[in-house]
Amino acid sequence: MHSAPGYRIASFLVFILLSPAVFAASFIVPSDRDLIHRTGAIVIATPLASYTQINDEGGIETVTPLRIEEVLKGAGLPATLTVVEPGGEYDGRATVIPGVPRFNTSERTLLFLVRTGKDRWAVTELALGKFTFHGDDLLRDTSDITGWEPDLTPHVERARNAARFLSFIRIESSGGSAKDDYFAPNTASTRERPKVTTSFQPIPTIAPFTATSYTMFISGTRGGRWAAFPVTFFSGTTQEPGAPGGGSTAITTAFNSWNNDCLSNVNYVYSGTDNGTHTQGLHASDGANTILFERDLSSFGVSPFTCSANGYSGTLGIGGITLASGTNTLGSETFATTQEGDVEMNRGIANCSLLFNNGDWNSALTHEVGHTLGLRHSDQTRDSSAACTSDPSLECSQQAIMKSFISTGLNAALQVYDQHAVQAVYPGNVCAPGPPACTAPSITSQPQSVTVPAGTGATLSVGATGTSLTYQWFVGSSGVTSNPISGATGPSVTVAPSTTTTYWVRVSNSCGTANSASATVTVTPAQPVVGASFFLLTPCRILDTRGGTPVPANGVLNFVMVGKCGVATGATAAAVNVTAVAPSVDGLVTIYPGPANTARPVASTINYRAGRTLANNARVTIGTDGSINIFNAGGSPLSFLIDVSGYFK
Repeated sequence: MHSAPGYRIASFLVFILLSPAVFAASFIVPSDRDLIHRTGAIVIATPLASYTQINDEGGIETVTPLRIEEVLKGAGLPATLTVVEPGGEYDGRATVIPGVPRFNTSERTLLFLVRTGKDRWAVTELALGKFTFHGDDLLRDTSDITGWEPDLTPHVERARNAARFLSFIRIESSGGSAKDDYFAPNTASTRERPKVTTSFQPIPTIAPFTATSYTMFISGTRGGRWAAFPVTFFSGTTQEPGAPGGGSTAITTAFNSWNNDCLSNVNYVYSGTDNGTHTQGLHASDGANTILFERDLSSFGVSPFTCSANGYSGTLGIGGITLASGTNTLGSETFATTQEGDVEMNRGIANCSLLFNNGDWNSALTHEVGHTLGLRHSDQTRDSSAACTSDPSLECSQQAIMKSFISTGLNAALQVYDQHAVQAVYPGNVCAPGPPACTAPSITSQPQSVTVPAGTGATLSVGATGTSLTYQWFVGSSGVTSNPISGATGPSVTVAPSTTTTYWVRVSNSCGTANSASATVTVTPAQPVVGASFFLLTPCRILDTRGGTPVPANGVLNFVMVGKCGVATGATAAAVNVTAVAPSVDGLVTIYPGPANTARPVASTINYRAGRTLANNARVTIGTDGSINIFNAGGSPLSFLIDVSGYFK
């Protein structure tokens, strides 16, 4: 993300205009006094262990419990609060949001908070509302604070003396007027004033660093990128009042900047206004890539943008990678595969002619679109936690569209760094004669709905034509991409759901995609097997993950039972005792039949509590492939035991 006279963005990239700085956010940075008065609560707190979850809209969010040491503003607050911020990694999917506050366990912090729901809080104005204690000082995460003062001069972040700053907050929060004499001496960061230049197009040399080095963190240290082009974007049904073309001119300008780099193969297509059914943006994956204007970002702790004839302030918008799942390779490098990218621009920008009448509006959107390509900031490390120059493996630049705040006057023109980045991550030569014509996918035969007895499987197949096709099967109605089936990447998939489940497949290549119709596998109760018997076994420990691979946090371990401890081939169920060994968090385990892509039921086999070793007897159904799935609904890997005493056949 970047600032233009103030903005920031997300992978989620946040873009905050604090007059006009992934999630990249651009800020017009308000005074501390203004920030105190606009926030709902101010606390000194210590973060506990964070975890990820799926919100009601289907998006990924990171939850951080806080242990409160002192309340400086806000009545009736409990001893613990929960901060919920967008983004994170969950069950093989990821949402990247540079600019969203990050928390280190047990690190003493000062937080400005806004309530976003029942028992839910967010940090006010993203990174602006978080300070960390360092000796006698309080410091913001300065790598995330890139913006402008209300008079449109570049913001210079300074350390605050902790004791004097806390005193200032207490007085201001109680209705008094305090002196702002708390800035520590000689601590101003040296932030370069943006250079005013003309819109020029430099001649690049070949990208000098690895492709991964130009990307943001999205899954561990792995970067994210699209696996194929074209990629289609839509604007929302709400236009940006006062902006040229209602905002569409800036979208087209941004796409042209990235598409027209001759030594890359980026091909973003703007297909006009959406039909109104894709409204989630960065809040959750909804199956479409969108650029949305006048958006309510309050659930992220972001207040509306403000604009007057003399200046503007606040968060301009956010943008980035809303969903990534699966992997793709580029040479010897592996990336998470981007499935959806979105940009959301804040409420309050409407008719802000001061912003629209210069090229920085175009540069800002071009920057945010760069984050949907997976690109990092040119002047920061890949996790946006430090200056780029601190890592010798990175190319760095202070003059780039992808700088954390923009140099004015570029009017969306890519600079040398930007060209290196896009050429490394998306190599190609769109200016050279193209390859033979690509035939877009077309589905010739749809997967068919079937009815099966419980405990059995079904094979679904699709027929399609087109050039170099790829396949990805999903659970859910056609077009809903929130639940991809791991490993289901061929024209057929075998499934064994425990309850009635709907499936579909997306067929793709470099020139388009085609979605199949939905196919429903209806599951009927299994009929009793005449002569089925229970075979008693000498109690035997069939699974012990201690010292090996634990059941992953919020993940599934597939385990083959037949052929072990006397469980015979053809066994349909087993009598077991299961044990959760000294878990570090609360959670539950669900055991259900294989194979690995079987739909998971909602019932639990055992519920466990942090620090307690608990056991339970159970009858578990064995899948047709002889395996079971062990799902750990807990935020930490789990040591797990299974002892078998008999089986049914």
